[in-house]
Amino acid sequence: MGSGSSSSYSGGGSQPYAPSYHVTPEMKQYDINNGTYHDGKYDKNPTARKLVDAINGDYIIDKSYTGFDFTYVIDMSGNIIFGKRNGNGRKPAPATPHPTLIGGKNPEVQMAGMLKIKNGKILSYDDRSGHFKPNSQSMKAADEAFSKLPKSLFHKDFKKGVK
Repeated sequence: MGSGSSSSYSGGGSQPYAPSYHVTPEMKQYDINNGTYHDGKYDKNPTARKLVDAINGDYIIDKSYTGFDFTYVIDMSGNIIFGKRNGNGRKPAPATPHPTLIGGKNPEVQMAGMLKIKNGKILSYDDRSGHFKPNSQSMKAADEAFSKLPKSLFHKDFKKGVK
């Protein structure tokens, strides 16, 4: 499927290209200060799951599943893990940034970004992650992972790297 790059999400810039990424030190400190990282780890986003486990025929979840911007990561095994985004620690619910898709002390991913789903179909994915700040060259990992999905899961208006 497609690719695109912004590498400028949440604070600008990206990390140098690498086969994997960890949360940047400044974002980890931000999460410590705001309670997203506590007791020495990130909690796991309760909505996080492998995208392949959400496939229902030709749809992600079902045909009505729409209007959401999800966070996604490509884990070190090449799985696409996605979840609903709870914005930036606004109470009453805790924030669920990209690292919470993996959870743990030091989450490691090949790629991270935003995923748009419309009518149960993938509308776009990109490289916007302020926590991991992946290099745009890492879109290759996303392209490879998404290309393994059936073409029927992609929206007719699918766009590469749309923000």
